Amino acid sequence: MAETMTREALFREVCEVWQRTEDAIAALGEHFDTPCAGDWTIGDAFRHLTAASHIMSGRIRALLATGELPFPGDSGNAEGVEKFASLDYKMLRIELNTAHGVVWMYIQRFSDEDLAQTFTIFDEEHTLGEVIQARVLHETWHVNEALEAAGLAESAIVPVETAHRWT
Repeated sequence: MAETMTREALFREVCEVWQRTEDAIAALGEHFDTPCAGDWTIGDAFRHLTAASHIMSGRIRALLATGELPFPGDSGNAEGVEKFASLDYKMLRIELNTAHGVVWMYIQRFSDEDLAQTFTIFDEEHTLGEVIQARVLHETWHVNEALEAAGLAESAIVPVETAHRWT
């Protein structure tokens, strides 16, 4: 990033991305069995995002405590997908909304100064804000991938009722 991201700007982006992801689950629910990427279906991509959200706070805590950002790798990703395999798209949306809420409560405590802390990840310097932003933008990438696999336009994503709307 060219300049330091503020807490307010980061949290606004987090909310926008999270809401889009949750709304996209509803838009793509009928396409959950459609092949998406590799061996994954569209549903698997959202199961992966749900699992990733559930471990996000722990990964950030580990980064802050050790300076190392743990990565689940392919086997961890497969385990995450399997963990939520029994959930249909309606229940998965609720589960993801809950996971987002846990992360939200954790990252709310960070100040602009906290978010500016730097860490070396894969031999590159990143701020804590950039790490959080990358984890959130990871959702954007998978949602775009799912829309493409289903042959749906961005306009297919419309607001739906959830326990908590992020925007």
